[in-house]
Amino acid sequence: MKLKKLSSKIVMTMMICLLFIGSLVSAQTTGTLTCSFTTVSSGGYSPKNCLAAWIETSSGTFIKTKVKAANSGNFDHLATWTSKPNYNNYTDAVSGATRNNGLLTITWNGTDLSASVVNDGVYKVWVEFAWASNLTTGKTITSFSFTKGPAIDNQTPANLTNFTGITLNWVPSGVGIAYNETKQTFSVTPNPVTRESTINYSLTSLTDVTISVYDINSKLVKVLTDENQVAGNYSLPLSLNVKPGVYFVKMNTGKDQHTERIVIAD
Repeated sequence: MKLKKLSSKIVMTMMICLLFIGSLVSAQTTGTLTCSFTTVSSGGYSPKNCLAAWIETSSGTFIKTKVKAANSGNFDHLATWTSKPNYNNYTDAVSGATRNNGLLTITWNGTDLSASVVNDGVYKVWVEFAWASNLTTGKTITSFSFTKGPAIDNQTPANLTNFTGITLNWVPSGVGIAYNETKQTFSVTPNPVTRESTINYSLTSLTDVTISVYDINSKLVKVLTDENQVAGNYSLPLSLNVKPGVYFVKMNTGKDQHTERIVIAD
């Protein structure tokens, strides 16, 4: 009898441990990553250059593109980035033609292409940088690792040949952020939604903004925007081709999350 009780306690303890470990593995902390560096190149087309920056897991799973700076004819300069699945889903990334050397700041709010917050763990900011037609001596690629989780990860990596002034800062939501920095407005008007409805919101600093619509079963309906935005007031048209009913508009800035219940009328 005592042996059976002891066995039951051991089994129960193991189950609790497994549940605890499982919760740690699937934790999905919201927050903001800010990565800054200055690019340096010489020769070739310098100071003009092509550049792509994206987020991956430590094991190499592509998350999303954050920066694309290249004309379509220069994509061969960014061979590593263009080899990634979903690399061309950069519509809402910071994008444009070739750029000049200088300071670049990337922010990420911890979400993937479907606007879902990804699991905590080690991630990498990858940067592919090319400034000459000779892609042996006029190109470099590097990555900066950080830990996404409930703790702050603040790093100042040593300068590299083509990257200087590097800073990497992951801050989970609500940690080390003053109230007046996160006091943002968010509303949908008019509601019930009509063809003239808009999402109105304000930002107090540069941040990665994801705004998505979900149905009443928490199924993603549409990602309305997913991009870095500067401080200011914004109005986003709300255009949905869905059945009448109750939906939810969610905004995630990494620092804050807002949810607005909307009604789509007949």
